Amino acid sequence: MVGDWKKVSMKDNLEILTGYAFSSKNFNEEEGIPLIRIRDLETHNPVTLYKGDYDDKYIINKGDILVGMDGEFNIVRWKGPKALLNQRVAKINSKNPDIISEDFIFYRLQGELRKIEALTPATTVKHLSKKDIEDLNLLLPPLGEQSKIASILSSVDEAIGKTEAIIEQTEKVKKGLMQQLLTKGIGHTKFKKTEIGEIPEGWEVRRLDNIFEFYGGMPFSRSVLGDEGVFYLHYGDIHKMNKSAFDTNIDSSWLPRLDISKEEIREYSLLKTGDVVFADASEDTEGIGKSVVIINDENKPFISGLHTIIAKEKEATLDNGYKEYCFSNPLVRKQFIKIATGATVYGISKTSIKQIKIPVPPIEEQRTIAKTLKGLDNKIQNEKEKLEPLINIKKGLMQVLLTGKVRVKVDNEVMSQ
Repeated sequence: MVGDWKKVSMKDNLEILTGYAFSSKNFNEEEGIPLIRIRDLETHNPVTLYKGDYDDKYIINKGDILVGMDGEFNIVRWKGPKALLNQRVAKINSKNPDIISEDFIFYRLQGELRKIEALTPATTVKHLSKKDIEDLNLLLPPLGEQSKIASILSSVDEAIGKTEAIIEQTEKVKKGLMQQLLTKGIGHTKFKKTEIGEIPEGWEVRRLDNIFEFYGGMPFSRSVLGDEGVFYLHYGDIHKMNKSAFDTNIDSSWLPRLDISKEEIREYSLLKTGDVVFADASEDTEGIGKSVVIINDENKPFISGLHTIIAKEKEATLDNGYKEYCFSNPLVRKQFIKIATGATVYGISKTSIKQIKIPVPPIEEQRTIAKTLKGLDNKIQNEKEKLEPLINIKKGLMQVLLTGKVRVKVDNEVMSQ
């Protein structure tokens, strides 16, 4: 046991209020009080409203501790509006603030809930019970140390929150700007109706088969891939990437490789700078036709693989930077969704993708659009690079502070193990 830390019963010292099963006939999206459902614990923005009678004890305010009772058993401090606690969400309060600090127990329960989740059997969705939390007997430090630990961790959370807010706001700006730039361009006052929608008068509409030659990738399964050979881009790699360009000098370290001789490689499968690789299969509509632009200035041996479609430009029509964004144009996205086939997994083919039509601005305007959007992408990436070490710092602090491996200074005295 860690010095003066003591075992504390959660049943005796925590009040756990589980949500009420409000009648769905009173649900709507127009009037009433917001209703907190499990999915809202991530967004803090309830979309369902409840118009009916309720007990005030189910009212949730900003800062309340909430736990999702299904799925991953997430615990959050509520950041959203005043709302009602729906079933399968629980609210946690300290019965005895002189024994348990709510600020501290918020952090202490995070690890315990992960342990419970890992040990909970499930065929579909895992379920957490009120008793699971009440049965916990946790080793806790004196109240002063609890408060100090919570203060340290909350300061890191604040830095994480500010960084996440910058990322979220920049992504919103980028989304709005993409909509504007990719359909209205820069400084245009005259527009024309086309078969894909309204675009500036000076732009063209081109079919993709007028711009690109299309080829299939080399279909090797994951089981034959390893750490040696040529770089191999699988459709799953495209889906998991969070950017629209793949630079072999920056991004290839995590790619699998295929041990294959040069003679076995189809020439058209070799990826060069400016090539676009599309994933031809997706489990959701958002991923249909997801693509990356290749940057391979050193011509490293790099091939496209299973469930991919390679687009190689016939002649210089599109700026390489513009290629990163033009397929996300809403006028283009709706065409990809229209050509997709399948019920559970959506697919596109070399034949169908050729029919897609895209708006093509003059090359200088393409470059300006790409430069503007790339600037926002770089800002988002920079903030994400700041976020990762902050998250790692928090994890490290939680591991040592919540277990007593490192003690903190309270009232000018150093608590030591």
